[in-house]
Amino acid sequence: MRSRKSSEITYETIIGNGIKLESGMLTGKEPVRIDGEYTGVINLSGHLLIGESGSVNGNIRAGSILIAGYVKGDVYCDSTVHMAATAHVEARVAAQTLKTDEGAHFNGQCMMLNAKTRNVFASQSDQEEMKAFDFAKLNDVFIPEDGPPVIPDLPDEL
Repeated sequence: MRSRKSSEITYETIIGNGIKLESGMLTGKEPVRIDGEYTGVINLSGHLLIGESGSVNGNIRAGSILIAGYVKGDVYCDSTVHMAATAHVEARVAAQTLKTDEGAHFNGQCMMLNAKTRNVFASQSDQEEMKAFDFAKLNDVFIPEDGPPVIPDLPDEL
């Protein structure tokens, strides 16, 4: 591990350019930067940066995400997903805020989280220890090809 500071965030965990990790499960609370290739699940409560040379093929859950490289999979973000001009994203994205710079490539679906939709995921994101995030729940909140969005088990009042 090496430490690097970027945009006021210090990354103690960096998967460097030229490094390839496959079939992984990356979990934690600290900011992580990926400049290499990662295949697997990412479940972070902190910030995730995927650099211009970075690529992730798998499901991602993080507190906030900046994508400047390549992502393919499902993405759930507690706050903001920012796709930089160099980003290439093929994903279903669920986030409170989505920021896309001119030049970014996004092919997929996006769902903006609000109080009700966040509630679907709250039981997992509020746990003390980070455990495997249930990405199957994304299937319940995205628009099926043959009908309107289905959001299960929501209370009438929050």
